[in-house]
Amino acid sequence: MLARLKSSPTPDFESLLQIPERPAAIAEAEKALQAAIADREAGQRRHVEAGHLLHNQPLGQPPKIRHAEVEELGLALAPLFEAEAAAKARRDETVRAYEASIGPALEGPIKQLRDAIDEAVDNLEALLDHGAKFKARSGTFDLAKISRLPGVCAPAIERLRLVRAALDHANR
Repeated sequence: MLARLKSSPTPDFESLLQIPERPAAIAEAEKALQAAIADREAGQRRHVEAGHLLHNQPLGQPPKIRHAEVEELGLALAPLFEAEAAAKARRDETVRAYEASIGPALEGPIKQLRDAIDEAVDNLEALLDHGAKFKARSGTFDLAKISRLPGVCAPAIERLRLVRAALDHANR
């Protein structure tokens, strides 16, 4: 009866189930984005400081900054915002491309895992079925005096059906 049990070698899932490493392009794009953010923030700080300086100039003294200079600093912010948006778009596209490559790379190993789990559940179910049939054949003899294992086999098979349902749901 045990000949029904399948036993194929189990693949090395530790090495198969690996998320591919993030490419260096993502780190470079992130570094470029951080540099663009730093440039934009520095430009904003200069503009805010110039505005405060303009606003707080004491009357009756020579001006330290002119309104045109503050306005010029403000106009210089637009390219900094554009550079930041472009760097963010490049980084996001690089991340999207990497994440899109993960699914196809893991599709085969995940299928192998699912097949191995199905095989293991089939084998366990077959073994539990032997215990359940033995319990049924024992008739009125109280097997619990010797072992409770045959008595738990039938309920365990029912639990395996729940496991199968969960695996089927996860496989969608």
